[in-house]
Amino acid sequence: MNQWNRMPDALKEQVFQRLDQLAAVANLSEADRIAYEKAVDSFSVSQIVMEDQFNEGIKKGREEGIKKGRKEGMEKGERKKQLEIALNSKRMGIPIEQIAMFTGLSLEEVKEL
Repeated sequence: MNQWNRMPDALKEQVFQRLDQLAAVANLSEADRIAYEKAVDSFSVSQIVMEDQFNEGIKKGREEGIKKGRKEGMEKGERKKQLEIALNSKRMGIPIEQIAMFTGLSLEEVKEL
């Protein structure tokens, strides 16, 4: 009771509401109580299923994001390597047409290096 006196009024109200719910269930007939418990169980299961689906969606989205990020990173790395090869080849005096053919870059891209 000492703790009850220190408890905030809002929390006391929640305790009374919960006790009221329990008393209402306790006063149900056996058939109604069984139906109530089945409904509560069904609700709990549906909540769990929804949470699992939500978490699965997050996991799937994260995996897709990682795949996309890796793909973009690989493409940027390839592009960077093509530009490095082209620049080094250009410095060595290799014709621009050959550089474009070997690297897959356009003639304009090679000329701009």
